[in-house]
Formats: sequence, structure tokens, C-alpha cells
Amino acid sequence: MPCLTVRDLPPRTLSSLKTRAKSNHRSLNGEILFIFDWIVDHGMKTPPPVAGMSDPVVTRQKSEMESLIGSWRDKRTTGEIADDIYAARTLGREVTL
Repeated sequence: MPCLTVRDLPPRTLSSLKTRAKSNHRSLNGEILFIFDWIVDHGMKTPPPVAGMSDPVVTRQKSEMESLIGSWRDKRTTGEIADDIYAARTLGREVTL
């Protein structure tokens, strides 16, 4: 099978391709082949988004999370917060298998 070499790929492009590949549960090579096949089959239309990223619920959740950035103030250290979370956990209900 033929091989293709791409030179001088910008780091941002490579990073985006790796993110898409991971989100779509494909290897980097598999993601690139998917994009090439998409362009061959559909022309220059934009390939489908990364899995789940077009979901309106995900978009809303992302927006809400971004609105919280910088709004949380706590004098405890990260370790103290983690300790408090672990201390608040319960064993849960008893399960018989």
C-alpha cells in the first residue's frame, strides 16, 4: 500500500489531529485516513466533529463549567480538599452477588 509523508506539520495541527483521534477511538493514522476518505466521499465539506462535541448538552455543560472558572475560592490546600472528599464518602449499599 502506498505511503505518504507530510513535512512541516504545524504543532497545533498535529495536536488537534491527536485529540480527534483519541476522542474518536482511532489511531492518529486511522483518523487521518478517515479525514482523507471523508474529503474524497464528500468533497471539502467539514468532516464530522469529534465524538460528542456537537451534542447541545455537552455544549451547554462546557459553557456552564467555563462560567465557573475563577469563581471558586477556598483557603484549603488541594490535599485538604481531597482529604475532605474522601472523608465524606460512604461505603455504599451492601451488594450480594
